[in-house]
Amino acid sequence: MWFLRWFCAGMLAGWTLPVHAAVNSDISALVQQISTDSMDVSVRRLVAFQTRFMGSDSNAAASIWLGQKLSKMGYPVQFDTFQVNVNRTFRVNGVNRNFTLAKLPQWNVLAVKRGVLYPNRVVVIGGHYDSISIDRAQTAQDVAPGADDNASGVAALLEIARVIRQVNLDVTVVIAFWGAEELGLIGSEHYAAAARARGDDIVVMLQIDAIGTQASSLANAFTIDTTSPYLSHGEVLAQAASDYSDVRAFNGVGGRVFVSSRGCQCSDHQSFLNYGYPALGIFQYISNPALHLNMSFDTLDHVDFRLVTGITKASLAALLQFGGYPGRSADFDSDGRVAFADFLLFAQAYQAPIVETRFDLDRDGSVAFGDFLVFASVFGK
Repeated sequence: MWFLRWFCAGMLAGWTLPVHAAVNSDISALVQQISTDSMDVSVRRLVAFQTRFMGSDSNAAASIWLGQKLSKMGYPVQFDTFQVNVNRTFRVNGVNRNFTLAKLPQWNVLAVKRGVLYPNRVVVIGGHYDSISIDRAQTAQDVAPGADDNASGVAALLEIARVIRQVNLDVTVVIAFWGAEELGLIGSEHYAAAARARGDDIVVMLQIDAIGTQASSLANAFTIDTTSPYLSHGEVLAQAASDYSDVRAFNGVGGRVFVSSRGCQCSDHQSFLNYGYPALGIFQYISNPALHLNMSFDTLDHVDFRLVTGITKASLAALLQFGGYPGRSADFDSDGRVAFADFLLFAQAYQAPIVETRFDLDRDGSVAFGDFLVFASVFGK
């Protein structure tokens, strides 16, 4: 009995990357629901705040607006509060710009979509909502439109949230709008540290940051950043782009994913890498994995919505693959409980020569012992 419990626990705890196959028509249909117009409206609204610099009234107003948008979609929303203590100096055009903040309350805006089969496994998809104009003094941050960095990524997240709100996924998805990114990835660091302390099972984190400026030489290119242990995760996203969008991932040296030993240190996925979680940074194409300085001229007219749309489609397709879509519930008779009647249905499909996909809970192409282990883990729930 001890060995069986150990074996079952090991089987259930395991998680494998999606295996690439033919284009999935279900995923394709959902990806086609991404609306460029919807994201255009979101970016314009975010830019209309004039600034989203942390500590400003407009930053707080933007976070409230995000919470309201998510609530109207039907998501439970959490304002995850933390404190900012920072003293940083940037040298821009020969001038030092110092930013000092002490005991400043800030918050991440979080929405949770619970998984139907593995609710304790989590995919985090995020982007920061704060903005900064590093070419202006701290006292002059009333102009920090942040259209590309990162209203474009926030708009992508809102659109992804809209599209997936009424579909089932195997795993839980946390949609995270990070606060206080621009002066040190502070909001995501707070969340990632707490997740590690709780023992959260985060199977991958996807960070969308500045996706609206075309590269002059590669108009349909974007960049994926991660560390070398998670190259295979990056390849899932790169392949999703090829399968479901008109953008393509390039790393500048002949591959599709930029990998290093530490990560680019340039956006919120880094916080998760630092705590040992698989994480991918998703950006417009950058030959050097360091984002442009976010100046006061980061305005709406610099955002290419065709590129935003393509990267959003690629990100959604990857999310659906990492998250298991369409979600497969062990409540086969849909009566709200995994019970003996479901076991009888499962027994009829067990090792059948023709696989009925809804019973293939572990998605390995057959209905076998692995699926029984998954079924047994939720029986009676």
